[in-house]
Amino acid sequence: MIDLLVSLVIVGVLVALMLPAISMVRESTRRVICASNLRQIGLGVSLYSQDWREHLPDSVFLPAAPSQNAATLPAYERMDTVWVSSEEFPELGDKRWDGLGLLYGREYISASSIYYCPSHQGNFRYDDAQDDWMNREDTDEIVVNYLYRGTGPNGSRVLYNINSTAALITDTLRSYEDLNHQGGFNVLQAGLAVDWYDDIGDGIANELLARSGDDPSNTVQDAWGRLDEIPGEAE
Repeated sequence: MIDLLVSLVIVGVLVALMLPAISMVRESTRRVICASNLRQIGLGVSLYSQDWREHLPDSVFLPAAPSQNAATLPAYERMDTVWVSSEEFPELGDKRWDGLGLLYGREYISASSIYYCPSHQGNFRYDDAQDDWMNREDTDEIVVNYLYRGTGPNGSRVLYNINSTAALITDTLRSYEDLNHQGGFNVLQAGLAVDWYDDIGDGIANELLARSGDDPSNTVQDAWGRLDEIPGEAE
């Protein structure tokens, strides 16, 4: 009996030691899937731009007129580009698709699951949105968990006029609770490479949390500026 109890204790200790490692492997796998999603979205953006005079998909959350200097852009809800379809946008065509939703509405992307990071634990998970995609005509709005910039740092909406290393789409920045990953962000660059931004010390994450009472447009604009400066090689 004593030998059996000792064996059970040892097994329990080994399982406890292995659980964090298993969790890390699962998160690493999800991070790879997330990066793959962004690559497919990037391909959709590239195909879209080729058919629309090199322009990025438009969004009601972008200023009416592009600016040559991102610093002079008027305040707007840059974080709201996670909305890809809504009854609140009656002026839109294509069944009210907007931003990244245009890639789906115009059949550049066929799978709605691509718009969702598997690590997301916040309010915008694919499991919760799947029925909305399947019953689009009966849905008030669809929200994804990738954030779309819509312009380059220079304000251009023409893909070839944007620096290839500039961040174009990233894991959601809407709130601390809705972050897709702990410790960093997958980022699609304008050159269509996907890279990982290591948020050392949770600089962006903590700033979003700490400045929740400030203008969210400015907070997200600051975050985009940091994501433009990813060091190292793209994945």
